[in-house]
Amino acid sequence: MEVGILDHRQLQVVRGELGTRSPDLATMSQELLRRNLLTQYQLERLVKGLQSGFFYGKYKVLYCVGAGSFARVFRAVHVDTNEVFAVKVLRNRCITEYADSFRREGELGASLKHPNIVPIHEVYSKRDVHYIVMDFIEGRNLREFTRVRRVFAPLEAAKILDGMLAGLNYAFQQGVSHRDLKMSNVLVSSEGESKLLDFGLAAIESDVAGDTGVKRTVEYAALERATGVRKDDARSDIFFAGCIFYHMLSGRSPMPEGRDRAKQLSKETFQNIPPIASVAPKVPPTFAKVINRAIEFDPEKRYQTPLEMLTDLKIAAKRLAERGATQSVKNELASNEGHNEQGEPRRLMVVESNVKMQDVLRNLFKQHGYRVLVASDPERAIDRFYTDSDAAEVVLFSSGHNGRATLEAFNRFATESGTRDIPAILLLDEAHATWEPEANVSDHRLTITMPIKQRELRQAVRKVLSRQAV
Repeated sequence: MEVGILDHRQLQVVRGELGTRSPDLATMSQELLRRNLLTQYQLERLVKGLQSGFFYGKYKVLYCVGAGSFARVFRAVHVDTNEVFAVKVLRNRCITEYADSFRREGELGASLKHPNIVPIHEVYSKRDVHYIVMDFIEGRNLREFTRVRRVFAPLEAAKILDGMLAGLNYAFQQGVSHRDLKMSNVLVSSEGESKLLDFGLAAIESDVAGDTGVKRTVEYAALERATGVRKDDARSDIFFAGCIFYHMLSGRSPMPEGRDRAKQLSKETFQNIPPIASVAPKVPPTFAKVINRAIEFDPEKRYQTPLEMLTDLKIAAKRLAERGATQSVKNELASNEGHNEQGEPRRLMVVESNVKMQDVLRNLFKQHGYRVLVASDPERAIDRFYTDSDAAEVVLFSSGHNGRATLEAFNRFATESGTRDIPAILLLDEAHATWEPEANVSDHRLTITMPIKQRELRQAVRKVLSRQAV
C-alpha cells in the first residue's frame, strides 16, 4: 500500500483465505484487524484516505494514547527492532510559534537519565514534522489511578512519592526544575514504579492552552508571585509534590478545583489549605508532618531540596513499616509459595483492566511471594513478551472488564511461537462462563470460572507452573 502499512504479499494472503480477490471493505477490514495487520487507528485513517500520520521516522504508529493542548501521544513500534515507544507529536497549529521551544525542551528532557524519569530517546524537529520519542510505560498516570482508587494506603502512596522525589532530586542536581508537577505528569508503571514526565514542556502547554482552563503552570506562577520566589525555584516543585501526597492520602485535592480562576490563584488559596489531619484523621502523623512542611506557604519553612523531603519520607515510611502498619507486608514476607527452587520470586502477570480487581489479585499473589506485574490491555500484555521474552513465567487473564478480548488474547497466547509454552490461566467472569468451550486449553493452560476461592486460584497457578511445557 502507498502509505507503507501493509505490503501486497500480506493483502494477497488475506484475499486468498477469504476466497476472493475483491472482498468487500467491511470483510477485508475485519480480517486485517483480526490478524493484527492493522490497528483501528490505522484503519480509520486509511478509510478517510489520509496519507500521513502512519510513521514518524522509523516509528510506526499503532494508536493514540493521549492528547493535550499542543501535542498528541502515540503508541508506536520501531520498524527494525519492533520495540514499543511513545511518540509525542506537536500539533500542526502549534508548529509556527512553538516548534523551537518544543525542540529545546525535548532536548532538555533527553539530557535527564534517571530510573524515575521517563527517558527521551530522540527529538526530531524539521520543517512541518516535530516529535519526541520516549519509553512507553505500561501503566497509567496518577490522576487516572486516583480517580479509581480515590485513597491510597499510606505505604503505597509513600512508594509513589519516593520515586517522584528521587527523580526531582536528580533533576535538581542537574539544575533543572519540573514546573508542571501534577498527577497527570506522574506515570505509575504496571510494577508500581513512579516516573516523571514532561520536564520543561510546561511553559509551552500553558501558553497554548490560553484561557481554556487553569493549568498547573499557572498555579506555579501564582504561588511564586504570592511568595516572591524566582521562576525556577525548586521549592515550588516541593510544594506541589506535597499537594500530590496530600491528595493520595486524603482522596481530595488541597487546591480548589473548578473554574473559579480568581479563587484558585489567590494568595489565600495557598495559605489556607486545610491541615491533612483535619481532612483525613487516619493519616499517620509522621506522613502528615512531611506534608505540612512541604506545603508551607513560606518557602523558607518548606523543605529546601527534594532530597530533604525524600529523607524525611523514607524515615517516616520505615517507622510505619516497622510498627507493622500493614498486615500485607508481614504476609508477603511470611510466605514462600511464590518462590522458585532458587528462592527467587516467580513472575506472574495479571491481565485485568479493573483497578479494584487488579488490587485483589496483586495483593493475593504478592502475599504468597510472587512478583506481580499488571497489564490492563490483553493485546499489549502479549506484545510485551516480544520485547521481553522473560516478562512473566505465568499469566492470569481475567475476563471481568475486558470481556471477549480476553478470551481472544488467551487463545492467541496459546498459538504464537513466543508465548505458547508459557503457562496461562483464563479466569472467566460468571457472566462469561459459556465461553469456556472456546478456550484453547492444555496441561499448562487452564480455564476457571468465577466465583472461586482464593486458595483454589493459587492452587491452579501452581498446577500450570508444574506442568509447564518444555
